[in-house]
Amino acid sequence: MKTPYDAALRVQQREIDEMSAAISTHSGVLSEVERARDRVSMSMTREADLAAGDLAVCSHAYLQRMRGERRQLATRQRVLKARLDELRDMAVDAYGTFRAIETVASGYRQDAERVIANAEQAGIDDFAAMSFIKARRAVRREDS
Repeated sequence: MKTPYDAALRVQQREIDEMSAAISTHSGVLSEVERARDRVSMSMTREADLAAGDLAVCSHAYLQRMRGERRQLATRQRVLKARLDELRDMAVDAYGTFRAIETVASGYRQDAERVIANAEQAGIDDFAAMSFIKARRAVRREDS
C-alpha cells in the first residue's frame, strides 16, 4: 500500500546508499594512505640500517625527505579519519531518520488497514442487522 511517506523513504534510502559508498571509498583511501605510511617507515628503517653499515653513504637528505613524506601522510591520514568519522555520524543520522519515517509509514498503513477493516465490519454488521430485521418481520407476518 502506498503512503504519503514513500517518497521520503526513497530519498532517505538513496542518501544512506550514497553515505555507504562514500564511507567505503574513504575507507579504501585511508587504508591506502596507511599502507603508504608503513612503506615509508620500512624504507626509512632499511635505508638507516644500510647507511649505518657504510660510513661513506650519507642518507640524511633521503631520510629528511622521507620524514616529510611520512608527516604529509600522517596529516592526510588524520584528515581522512576525521572525514570518515563525520560520514559515519551522518550515516547514523540518516539511518535514524529513515527508521523514523519507516515507522510513521507503517503506522499510516496500519491505520488505513484498520479503517478498511472497520468499514468491512460495519458492512457485515449492517447486513446481519438487515437479515435479522427481515427474519423478525417474516416471523411477525406468519404470526398475524
